Amino acid sequence: MKKNAERKLAKVVAAMAASLAILAGCSENGGARVTVKNPPIREETGKIELGQIVRLEDAYGFAWLSDTEIIASKKPKWMEEPLYVHSLVKEKDPDRALGVQDALTVNPSPGGGMLFVSNQMKASFVYADGLKKIPLQASSGNETSLNGNVRGAWLGDRAYLFAEVDGLAVAGLDGHVASVMKLKDGQDVIKVEAVPDPKDPNRFTGYFIDRDSSVYKLRIVIKESRFPKAEGKPELIRTRAADFSVSPDGSRLAVAEETGDHANTLELVGTGATEKPTRLTEGRLIRQISWSPDGSKLAYSMFNLERGGSGLYVMDAKTGHTTLVSLYPNLQSILVWSPDGDRLMMSQEHPEMNLTTERTKLMTEIYRFK
Repeated sequence: MKKNAERKLAKVVAAMAASLAILAGCSENGGARVTVKNPPIREETGKIELGQIVRLEDAYGFAWLSDTEIIASKKPKWMEEPLYVHSLVKEKDPDRALGVQDALTVNPSPGGGMLFVSNQMKASFVYADGLKKIPLQASSGNETSLNGNVRGAWLGDRAYLFAEVDGLAVAGLDGHVASVMKLKDGQDVIKVEAVPDPKDPNRFTGYFIDRDSSVYKLRIVIKESRFPKAEGKPELIRTRAADFSVSPDGSRLAVAEETGDHANTLELVGTGATEKPTRLTEGRLIRQISWSPDGSKLAYSMFNLERGGSGLYVMDAKTGHTTLVSLYPNLQSILVWSPDGDRLMMSQEHPEMNLTTERTKLMTEIYRFK
């Protein structure tokens, strides 16, 4: 009897300690309420372990300015709210205005000195200190060739590959734009990534997926001429793909293949033509696939109501061990890694709220790994 009483008391104390840990993380900073939570699941034997989850309420994170700073907005995207920089370590420092508003995508250059910012009608290169902006020459009056909903990809620190309404284009740092590929009528690009050629600093490979669920790759070269140019035509490499992401070294693709009605299979496949895919997991929907900058981790969101297991996952790329880091299956917003790969950011507009009113709730969670 005494031992049973001691066990019950230990459980009560543990529950109270967990509650106090959550409450202790709440603070006010820069107008956004910050909560530090314990992870929902922590596997002691895994290669990937969560150290902390930081929640920023009334904030939508777009990108990382550094390993400890994020670029965010305090209102839904359509409200054209100015962007600001928020520090995750200097909590008493006020948020810093970036001098940019009306953004649908924000993508820092690999060196961190410049941002590519786009919305529905226009895009610009913005210096990270906010002191200079170079508009892209992609619009004429009320018409634009820009597909501003799609986040593009940097070609080193030298140019930017982005989606147009009918294909792909490259922007030089002076704002001039050149088309590199046209799609057939009725098609558009829904995701773009790019990796450098490890043997030639002037060459890159762009990857994209279209509305027909087809993944292509396109060789791009930056010569002495003003604009980068495509080498040859796009090469079809996968069909029936719901989403994809290429590893930073360009050696592997993670692909969510549509394997049936309301069924996706996540696979790893080498970018060489002879390698067989490795099946990782299955779910009803698998989206937002994202490699960490060093290629050591792979993040993805999965919705799997029938079998359970919905949530946000991070996999160790060497061992294949996978850790559930959030029970919320975010399927709409991209997963963004910090430059050092130690933190992963997920932002969302709460789906239960009306997204056309000012009462829309925003939330950003940042997962720090040990």
